[in-house]
Amino acid sequence: MADKDDISLKEVVHILHDWIKYLLSKWMIILIVGILSGVLGIVYAFFSKPKYEAALSFILANSNENSSGIMGLASQFGIDLSGDNNDVFTGNNIIALMKSRRMVQQALLKKPEGSNLSLLNIYCKENKLDEAWKKDERMAKVYPFPNSASQMTGLQDSLFRDIYDNVQKSLLDVSMPDKDKSIYTVVTSSTNEKFSYYLTTYLVDVTSAFYISTKTSVAQQNLDMLQHEADSLRNLLGNTITAAAAQTDVTFNLNPAYQVQRSAAQQSQVSASALGQAYGQVLQNLELAKISLQKETPLYQIVDVPQLPLVMQKKSKLIYLIIGGILGGIVICGFLIVKRVLSNLK
Repeated sequence: MADKDDISLKEVVHILHDWIKYLLSKWMIILIVGILSGVLGIVYAFFSKPKYEAALSFILANSNENSSGIMGLASQFGIDLSGDNNDVFTGNNIIALMKSRRMVQQALLKKPEGSNLSLLNIYCKENKLDEAWKKDERMAKVYPFPNSASQMTGLQDSLFRDIYDNVQKSLLDVSMPDKDKSIYTVVTSSTNEKFSYYLTTYLVDVTSAFYISTKTSVAQQNLDMLQHEADSLRNLLGNTITAAAAQTDVTFNLNPAYQVQRSAAQQSQVSASALGQAYGQVLQNLELAKISLQKETPLYQIVDVPQLPLVMQKKSKLIYLIIGGILGGIVICGFLIVKRVLSNLK
């Protein structure tokens, strides 16, 4: 058994030696193909469009961690502001929200400063999609896209789905580098400087607005309701006080024997007193509602923002020379091996 293994090993070594010797005998062909492939790599790097990368980082956190004093104050009035600690807007959920179709679509439909085209239409022009669509009679009128998603036709919506897939998979990167800290980084890399810059900034803007609006919706509704009630009571109280004063003026220097005529003024005074107490209670609840809204409003702070002009990132000619040479050498070696095997089978 050992002899067979030794023979097999010797055969393998012999075969490998034979193949290496064969490839070395073709070194000139391999060298020429490698050089030509390297030159092609340099040509590709030279003519390829440069990319522009816009990176923005921001902090996003709930204010629950710093609201113990506020909750303690509210608890003195018998109101619970502790809320629900199960927050769905954390970690990977924020990343998924930011890369969702709704958020990306809202950002793409915005126009950069000084431009008449939305980011979506700029993307189509940059990638020459508008020219390709013009050649197809069915899609000749899909460009330009409207400024609102509700105005898109069914065909435009279908085409946008493909654009969205490419943007969020190939051009956009949203991450949280440090899992222990609520710092998020948004990076857009494309061949159009304005597109990279504004997609990054607009995406963060629309997502943060949606996030804050969702988090504070209930507290904002309560505040609006109490504010409306406070305004109504204030107006009603003012009118009642004015009516009480008017009744008092009417009965000024009235004979004390005629008490019935004073009843209207007394009723107005009682109503004003009751409304004053109700108004005071509503004002107290209004202040607590403001505290609740402040507690629910998350902390959102931009740390780093991209600056125009963005740094241009061109492909390295040296790297593509090496990559092209290696790939060309591998391909020609494979071709020579296959050619020799086929010739031996004949």
